[in-house]
Amino acid sequence: MRTRAPTVLRFAAPLAAPLAAPLAAVLALAGCGDAPPSIPAVEWRIETRPSELGARYESLSAFASIKDGAAEAGIEELWIVNDASALAWKLSSDDWIKKDEGADAWIGGAPLAMCDFSPLPRGEYRAVAIDPAGQRAEKGFVVSGEFPSRSSPSITVNAQGAAVSSSWPENLVLAYDGAGDLVGSAPAPASRSPLESILGSSAAPRAVEVAAYGYDPSFRAGAFSQRVAVK
Repeated sequence: MRTRAPTVLRFAAPLAAPLAAPLAAVLALAGCGDAPPSIPAVEWRIETRPSELGARYESLSAFASIKDGAAEAGIEELWIVNDASALAWKLSSDDWIKKDEGADAWIGGAPLAMCDFSPLPRGEYRAVAIDPAGQRAEKGFVVSGEFPSRSSPSITVNAQGAAVSSSWPENLVLAYDGAGDLVGSAPAPASRSPLESILGSSAAPRAVEVAAYGYDPSFRAGAFSQRVAVK
């Protein structure tokens, strides 16, 4: 699913408190509801993506598990905050991604990037969820490590199908429709294979472009290839 790019805020003044003043005014709302949200866990990874000009840039994928009666419909805002850099991304239902895994609801964003596409700051981050009553929950996480010195994967498509070339330990083929929406994903085949055998009979006919995605769980790092037209 394609979503609107999240709003990124950067505060010029140094942080004199755990939150920059403009963000603190938003997050310090006092609620009176009986079921405040909670965030038991946050999952993250650093990814590189190709820009329209061809240069690659880092983005952060961060998802928070929302619990205690505050499912996705009960959250109005999710902030991903790096206090040391006075940096924050604001996510709402217009631009967050929701994933359901069993009874767990995960909310977050994948293309969280710097305004100037510079490398993302490492260090302590926080995920902050706010419900309609103004009640909030937060969970800290640490983004660390250098991005692995590994080339991004590539994908080619011809009459015989698609083939992925990659040095990443885990690889996917991603399918996008004419509007740029993600319509399917599947493990990359070991050799060139027809798109229908890779993506299935539902996603393959809708695919207008495909891309490869490589991931290394030991680094919490992934990389997207350029998209390639299939029709």
